Amino acid sequence: MTAAVSNTISQSSHVVGSAGPGLFLRLVKQVIRFGRSLISFIGTLFTIGFSVLPLAAMLVALPAVSPNEAVLTDTVRPTKSRWGRLFRRLSAVASGLIVLIALFAFSIEVVSRLPLPEGGQLATLAKKILGLSITDLMPDDQQPADFPKSKQWLTPSELMEKHKGLQEAVSRPNADPFLRAGNEADLAQVDQELADRTLNSPKLKIMQDSALSPLLAKPVWTVLPTTLIQHWPFVLLLVYATDLALLLLIGKVPLAYNLRYLWVRKRDTILTAVVFTVVIALVIVLLAFVNGMYKLNENTGIPGNVMVLSEGSTDELFSNLGYSDVNNVERIRISRDEKNRPLPKEVGVQRVKLGPNGKPLPGADGKAVLLPADASETNRNKAPYLVSYEAYLVMNQPVPTQPGEPQRRRFLQVRALKDVSLAAAVHNMDLYPGGKWFDARSVEERDGRPYLACVIGEGVAATLGPDVGKARLTVGDTFELGDDKWLVVGIMKTQGTTYGSEIWTGENNTVVQGTGKGNKYTTLVIRMEDNNEAASRGMANFLQYQYNEVKLKAYSEPDYYKELTKTNEQFLFWIVMIAVVMAVGGVFGVMNTMFASIAARIKEVGVLRILGFKRWQILISFMIESLLIAAVGGALGCALGLFANFFEATSSLSGGQGGGKSVALKFIVDSQTLAAGMLFTLIMGRLGGLVPALSAMRMEILDSLR
Repeated sequence: MTAAVSNTISQSSHVVGSAGPGLFLRLVKQVIRFGRSLISFIGTLFTIGFSVLPLAAMLVALPAVSPNEAVLTDTVRPTKSRWGRLFRRLSAVASGLIVLIALFAFSIEVVSRLPLPEGGQLATLAKKILGLSITDLMPDDQQPADFPKSKQWLTPSELMEKHKGLQEAVSRPNADPFLRAGNEADLAQVDQELADRTLNSPKLKIMQDSALSPLLAKPVWTVLPTTLIQHWPFVLLLVYATDLALLLLIGKVPLAYNLRYLWVRKRDTILTAVVFTVVIALVIVLLAFVNGMYKLNENTGIPGNVMVLSEGSTDELFSNLGYSDVNNVERIRISRDEKNRPLPKEVGVQRVKLGPNGKPLPGADGKAVLLPADASETNRNKAPYLVSYEAYLVMNQPVPTQPGEPQRRRFLQVRALKDVSLAAAVHNMDLYPGGKWFDARSVEERDGRPYLACVIGEGVAATLGPDVGKARLTVGDTFELGDDKWLVVGIMKTQGTTYGSEIWTGENNTVVQGTGKGNKYTTLVIRMEDNNEAASRGMANFLQYQYNEVKLKAYSEPDYYKELTKTNEQFLFWIVMIAVVMAVGGVFGVMNTMFASIAARIKEVGVLRILGFKRWQILISFMIESLLIAAVGGALGCALGLFANFFEATSSLSGGQGGGKSVALKFIVDSQTLAAGMLFTLIMGRLGGLVPALSAMRMEILDSLR
């Protein structure tokens, strides 16, 4: 039996040994095949990536790939030496870079002279994409094995951010002594940790170096021209337009042939263009939505207004101010801006005219009348301040439903005001004809019964209108909220502001009193004498960092609404992702069409070569053919997208830390949105047209004629 087992093992070893080399060779071949496929895939990605570069720069750099190819001349002397080919390749790369830089420099200079508005969603997108710095690409420090488990290990960026925050807290003049002592102790620990870790951390050394940090530790967008960041769609469009002009000047391209072929195969051309039309129209609509939200933020904040909240609150909804806490704020005068630089003059809070009843004098429009700058000192000292005490709250309202339908509820935003004439003046709010502001009691009599009086924004008017069978509520309509009847006495002109979804009423409103916020304000809004951001930011800085009577959180009003852009950024991110997914489908559609088109014209390509057209002219010819289809389809998509201009929708604004506001907005299709749409379609055309064009360029004359 032992002998039999030995024979079996011997035979098995012989089989494995004989099969081993064949299996090993097959495995090696599979690995080699996979490696070649991977290299080919990476090369294709690089090729597709190069397609977004200007064609003129690629053309000048073509000898880097084919040193003996004549580009800008009829012939080129062949070079057989290795060093000669290397020199020609390097010269081609350098020439291509020079052309690329020249195109961008020219386009940036031209666009910088155009009357284009700054900011917006596309500038934010550019800053997000180019938000990395050189140090972000460096590896983070590794946590040592002996690091105390009771402490949290921070990356270099997190450690520097913590150090900066503690420095600001310690240097705050009005900081609580007890809290300052704790922050000083924490700062000492962070300083020691920085000192210990910097010895072995190149990343921390760079981040703390005053000479290297501005270059290597700052986001890339901070070192690029401002015009390129703010108006990059216009810059890139002008780059492509200038590039096309250069191509047509450099040499002859068979454009007539391409145009004639597109017309002959108009069915395929139209179907391909429709793909671009649908994709671009959808992208325009999505961008118009986010654009409307950005414009909403920009238009709401008044430059000279300061919003004051309680310390630690992240939104109006969570703020809680006592009247005694802020009743001295209006008397403050400042002489320095937010960076402690002297202002042109000392400024304080704007004053309004005093009425005969000892209260602010309302004008014909119901708003408090501003005191003129040349008023006497006596009148100025007696005049009330332009300060609005407000309580912002969100209330739950049942939605009327048909029998058998499930009960639904909605949230409505209510702003209770101490003095509506001051609030209207400080927010620059007007009413549509036929409306009026409510009185101090905020109660109106109708049909022998009292109603709670209010004025509402255009957005909430449209929201509540269907409840009573109307498109929107008008003056005299009623609605229920908080188990009571409300009467609309005015519709506010809120278009383009976040107040469109708010209901304004008096602080004596019984429903508001029932919420516990009747005399507990959430927000204090003050108007500075100088209605500009320098004055409002200076006051906000003083209240937050130097005012000692009570701890407050203050913002210049434009800055406050700029903070409410986290939701915008999320929408923008998902729009970009959707656009990329749609673009991939569009690119492959164009590739498929162009490959089929070129396959049907192989002999014609050979004829063009016989007629004297060079390889690069064939490349440019088919690339322009793809771009023409893309341009026509994209232009139609932009035209369709224009119909979305001023569509209405509802959304929410949030600073990313809870709270937020529900707002009614309008889609806005502006020049920047259209420029982005056209740029997007041209990039799709380039990505889809380059690989087929390269395949046509590589054809040999004899092979194409067979």
